[in-house]
Amino acid sequence: MRHRFSLVIVVLLAAVALAPAQPNNVYSKAVPPEKAVLDRLNLKTEWTQFIPVEGNRDALTQVQTIDDQVFVQTRTGTFVVLDALTGKIQWSARLGNGSYGNSHPVAANAQFVFVAHVTKLYAFYRYTGATEFVAELGTTPTVGLTCDVSAVYAVLGMRPGSAGAHRVAVYDLPNAIVINDPVKGPVDQLAQSGKVTATSPVDDLLKRYNPGAINPAPPPPMDAPTRPRVLQTPVGGTTGSRTPSLYALPSVVPPYNLEHRSPSPSLGTLPSFVAPYRLHSDAGKYVQQTPSLGVIPPSVAASLMLADLRPKSVAPPLRWEYGLSSRVLYQPNLTPTRVWTVIEGETTLALGKTSDVGRVATEVTERLTSPISARPSQSGVMQYTPLGNGTLLAVDASSGNLAGGISVKWRADVGGINNHSPFVTKDFVYAAGDDSGVSCIKRDTGAVVWRSDKNADRVIGANEEFVYVRDRQGRFLVFDAKRATDPARKKSAPLGSTNLSDFNVHIVNTANDRVYLAADNGLLVCVRDAAPKYARPVTVWPAADVNPPKKKGIELQPGKDGMEPKKDPDPKKEPEKKEPEKKP
Repeated sequence: MRHRFSLVIVVLLAAVALAPAQPNNVYSKAVPPEKAVLDRLNLKTEWTQFIPVEGNRDALTQVQTIDDQVFVQTRTGTFVVLDALTGKIQWSARLGNGSYGNSHPVAANAQFVFVAHVTKLYAFYRYTGATEFVAELGTTPTVGLTCDVSAVYAVLGMRPGSAGAHRVAVYDLPNAIVINDPVKGPVDQLAQSGKVTATSPVDDLLKRYNPGAINPAPPPPMDAPTRPRVLQTPVGGTTGSRTPSLYALPSVVPPYNLEHRSPSPSLGTLPSFVAPYRLHSDAGKYVQQTPSLGVIPPSVAASLMLADLRPKSVAPPLRWEYGLSSRVLYQPNLTPTRVWTVIEGETTLALGKTSDVGRVATEVTERLTSPISARPSQSGVMQYTPLGNGTLLAVDASSGNLAGGISVKWRADVGGINNHSPFVTKDFVYAAGDDSGVSCIKRDTGAVVWRSDKNADRVIGANEEFVYVRDRQGRFLVFDAKRATDPARKKSAPLGSTNLSDFNVHIVNTANDRVYLAADNGLLVCVRDAAPKYARPVTVWPAADVNPPKKKGIELQPGKDGMEPKKDPDPKKEPEKKEPEKKP
């Protein structure tokens, strides 16, 4: 018996000694795929990069591909930008103070990239990382950002004390810095001749931040506007505390209680700054109070803000904001003239981009037969909207109105849950959902070409010949992009597969033919088809048309040959008459 007890003690001591040596299983154990595994799929590794993560609770949360860059966010607010061609880190930035926060998709145009962290909006130059501005949004974003060349669009929570659920806010970008080139020759003579005006770099810089340089919104008309067809919740709020900031004491005789009825009023403090700003118990009203101003906290903040004479940083001016009584579910989509949002309750809504601050134009609204199950994908001005009943809609986002609703080009019955954003290529659109499979659909007619098994349910990339899919177990599958393996049943089986379940961060590449694999431990791998024609990235997803059209007769960019662009002829001027050619 004594020997058995001693044996148990030895086993326990050995277990305690080996416990610290056990590996930490907080992160995935992903490693770069072996060459032999990729050769079976006709793939090759383009580059491998490790993104630093801090602590056991930090991880990769968002990985996006936009044009020729890869944007990575971590849970602690680290923002890293990589070159999509080589995988090298171009620059990085720290958002906030290193605390944990929710990560939302970023937005980028040709010059800037916009990212939100907690209640701050950051704007960086895309290829240098220089900070353009850091603006306070007031409340946290609820979905990802969207932008075009002139503004950034954000869906924010309502301000404290305001009614409604969400608000759509549009911020104009600051004017670009334009510095005149130095002019050779005597400046005085050129100025007198009217060819050039002498300026300084400081004057050029002030043109950007001059409030007068920003086109102010026109004042609202005096007549009453027409009643909108949808409920627009006032952003300022219709509920909340209405406690007055000042009140009078009936007496100026100590102890300044409310029992005396002296006709000499005085100012006094509110006994509590906790909502609803009321008196405490009956015994508390006999406590002596020194007469002073009774101010609620928002009034204190406003007074301090007015008295703050410190220089303000550059901030984007608010173009307009629109309050909603229901939540916005997904990141907005843009067309040259509209902002499309999806609202809970099976409703899609389009707002005008050029709306005023006081009156936002509602251009299209329609309640569909089934909830929109994922963010609609866009190519050009066409939106591909997945519905929860297994239907995919092709919607012309530039058409439609309040009377007729949205303009549907075709409908496709793909079945399943259909809760992933469709993947768009030049000729096809791929619909997918959890445990419902992938469906290949022709973009021009909406005809279903093939379907996969239900287990393969997430498209992560494609090229001109193949589509790359992940299933629910994390396996990597390769499908033929254009035709089914079983044409009679319109079913398609994978041409090859391998287990890559350790890469547990999903990335959908909508920029080119590259396929990105990421794990929460910071490993990021780029693979591509081994064919020589894919040595350079090939654009697969046709770009969305989001920028407003240029004004007629004004060209901002020089011609391709470096010469000045041709201006439109003056319509008032008669065209010159050409003499007829003499025949020999």
